[in-house]
Amino acid sequence: MTPTATRFLRLTARTAAALGAVALLAAPIPAGAVGAVSAVRYVQISGSGSSWSAVALDQWSQDLRPSGLVVNYNPDGSAAGRQDYMANQDDFAGSDPPFRNGHDQLGGVAAEHPIQGYSYIPDTAGGTAFMYHIEVAGHLITNLRLSGLTLMKIFTGQITNWDDKAITHDYGAQLPNLPITPVIRSDGSGATFFFTRWMAHMFPKQWNAFCKQRKPSVTLPCGQTEFYPLFPGAKSENGSNNVATYITASYGNGAIGYDEYAYALNSHYPVVKLLNPAGYYVLPSPSNVAVALTKAVINENPHSADFLQQNLDSVYTFNDPRSYPLSSYSYLIVPRVHSHLPTNFSTAKGKSLSSYIDYFLCAGQRESAALGYSPLPLNLVKGGLLQSGKIPGAIRGPNLSTLAGCNNPTFTNGKLTLLLHAPQPSPCDKVGEPLNCIVVNGKATTPGGNSASPGPSSSPGASSSAAAGAVPTTGVSPTVAPTGPVAVTGQVVTVAPNSPNKLMLAVLTALAIVAAIVVPPALGGWLRRRRQQEPG
Repeated sequence: MTPTATRFLRLTARTAAALGAVALLAAPIPAGAVGAVSAVRYVQISGSGSSWSAVALDQWSQDLRPSGLVVNYNPDGSAAGRQDYMANQDDFAGSDPPFRNGHDQLGGVAAEHPIQGYSYIPDTAGGTAFMYHIEVAGHLITNLRLSGLTLMKIFTGQITNWDDKAITHDYGAQLPNLPITPVIRSDGSGATFFFTRWMAHMFPKQWNAFCKQRKPSVTLPCGQTEFYPLFPGAKSENGSNNVATYITASYGNGAIGYDEYAYALNSHYPVVKLLNPAGYYVLPSPSNVAVALTKAVINENPHSADFLQQNLDSVYTFNDPRSYPLSSYSYLIVPRVHSHLPTNFSTAKGKSLSSYIDYFLCAGQRESAALGYSPLPLNLVKGGLLQSGKIPGAIRGPNLSTLAGCNNPTFTNGKLTLLLHAPQPSPCDKVGEPLNCIVVNGKATTPGGNSASPGPSSSPGASSSAAAGAVPTTGVSPTVAPTGPVAVTGQVVTVAPNSPNKLMLAVLTALAIVAAIVVPPALGGWLRRRRQQEPG
């Protein structure tokens, strides 16, 4: 495929996704809306930071761009985003952790003391996933399951080959003699922060020993870090997209890395089913993340500098069978009235930034699950809208008591719809069940006299991975699927790198034409309603 054709297909895919978002804005579009929008001038805004949340942030900016609201975002990592904000290079920043309030020993960096005022605004929730690439005779294994202890040992250099007995114990079958390549982040990363925070809390003895091995000068307890120390056998990559690209490449056989689930979903590569405290192997699906984060302790003091920040200790130990332990929230860092502002910030930029936030906290949350994230709960949506209203030049947002004007379709009677319908794991995902397990009358069992014969199966016990967006499994030992290098674009819709299907191209072209007609007035109507709510 030519570069021009590739760019066209990616642009068409983005337009189709934007068209889907417009369906959420179901109110009739008033006559003359296009003319009204065209007369509006939105100031372009720019931010940088978290690559963990970048897929969602980019999608929301693409949704709004046809109406003239331009949001540029550079996913250079959470630590870099906060530094950019403190250096007056950004209008806002994206960061998974808050500003550093102490010394990061492994990273060798000190506490951060911004002179700029700021608020934290949650943007999305998600699970830190472990994407992997294990091929057997040219086919990709897709049903890997591991305990937290085994993962910790892989990412501290204690387990170095896929045929290790600890992996065999967790997985239920022996994998090939293949060196493991742990792929870590080379930049200051929120994904690294939350992964190492989990290890420091759940496996403090082993994590402290690793810290001392990599940096003898550390004072114990070591604690979490945004800067993962390189260790023998590991490969470091800058940014979430590069982690995914390395793992999915032809030379990535044997690799495993940590990343936001959106990147694995987009690249069509499998992720590890992680053993949770309830004794079930679970995926970082939107509903499993939503269940886990019901145990997050949120700072709900609006006068605190850490208002809306999270404590995840109880998430790690939650014993609901659906809970994915490595779940967390990501945030924007935005300017605040009556404080020192970034040098180039203005009330005109505040209008654009608050409009963007209003959109993603409300209608934009509907796209979260399709993107590989989980929508925000009600308290964080309301808190985020409250903080958005404190941006200099902010539009008047929805009513915080009733959320009237906030077209967020992810709630039912104030509760996340995902929680109302969160499925229980398959009985075959219970620890100790064999790979060839099937479900009969709601109970886990094995086929009579057929312990591990290869071949496809439609057993209920093999369906959960496929339902969550992984390559479909076959319910046998081991499960493999045809594979090859897959380009990672950071977008929701990935076009395969082989020759395009002509019918698909025609359909996408038609969608692009329809979107060009429908998207601007529809989003324009939404933005016009927001402007009408502004004071004066």
